Amino acid sequence: MTGHSFWKLALQMFFMLALLPAGLAAQSAAPQKPPPSMPGMSPSAPTGQEHMEMPQPNGENTSTTPMAQMNPYFTAINYPIPKDTMMVMLLPDFQTARTGPNFFTGMEMAEYGITSRWSAGFMVEEQKIFGLPATFGGLRFNTYFRLFPHDHLLNFTLYGEYEDLNQAALYKMEVAGFGGEDLEGPLSVARNLPAHTFEQRAIVYHDWRRVNITFNFISETGLESHENDFGYAWGIFRQPESMGMPTGKNMAGTPTPPVLSLRRLGLGIEMIGALGNNRQFGFYWHRQQQYLGPVFSYALLPHWTIRLEPAFGLSDVSDPFVLRMGLEYSMDHFLHRLARAF
Repeated sequence: MTGHSFWKLALQMFFMLALLPAGLAAQSAAPQKPPPSMPGMSPSAPTGQEHMEMPQPNGENTSTTPMAQMNPYFTAINYPIPKDTMMVMLLPDFQTARTGPNFFTGMEMAEYGITSRWSAGFMVEEQKIFGLPATFGGLRFNTYFRLFPHDHLLNFTLYGEYEDLNQAALYKMEVAGFGGEDLEGPLSVARNLPAHTFEQRAIVYHDWRRVNITFNFISETGLESHENDFGYAWGIFRQPESMGMPTGKNMAGTPTPPVLSLRRLGLGIEMIGALGNNRQFGFYWHRQQQYLGPVFSYALLPHWTIRLEPAFGLSDVSDPFVLRMGLEYSMDHFLHRLARAF
């Protein structure tokens, strides 16, 4: 199949995923204006998360509450970002390789909340293996949709991603199938070999006050091989105290914590791993990658969050250690702010 055909197929899948939520969202509710007495509140947030929109009546009390609804994990996903929110992330990783030299990987991500239940975005990745030149890894295009408009005991999200990568791409957005993923052949060859994949996720999650728990079942379909590799990701995360206040408390005069404060620190745990393929499904521990690590986030400034996860390989084919880092910037009311700028 030619490169042109792959792009055509990718765009078809992307727009199919995009149009389905749009149609469902259009049928589910008529547009409503937010109550004028609560300009900082968003009717789009899930039940129990209305406080996560940022009140900005006079540019004051700009706490980091909008970022409380962002996914705090590096691989696991829970719900889409809030409506009309733009999120930009820089995600550099350092990995000690199981075979060959160690390497850095990087990903730049941009996502936008199209509705309260539907987000879409794209990612760019690259890598630098010690002793070799930096290499472009490829592009990813994603979209995800929260099925139910209100909060339930179990909430479900559907996720789709087209990966236009090459075989030199090493960023661990997920792991699936069998074996490791370190570069074993010449870099000059691998970066010219395509690795086109369509990834799907079935996601279940729930929030208990400041605690989020999520589980992702991952399926990766190779567009050249037409085979499926499976994996999983789960996480438990406790949001910072400044992001987990009951509705209205921030607007009732609760002081914003200082820049250096444990109230800005969120912490949790995340595990990712492989589950075989369509020919052999299940746990085969020593033939599959498995990683476990603590997750930390720190709400540094009103729109800025830093993340850190030291992850450790648990199986014979896993890389021994991955230091995952992230810098996130989010802006609510993005289109409104953009329109005011012109």
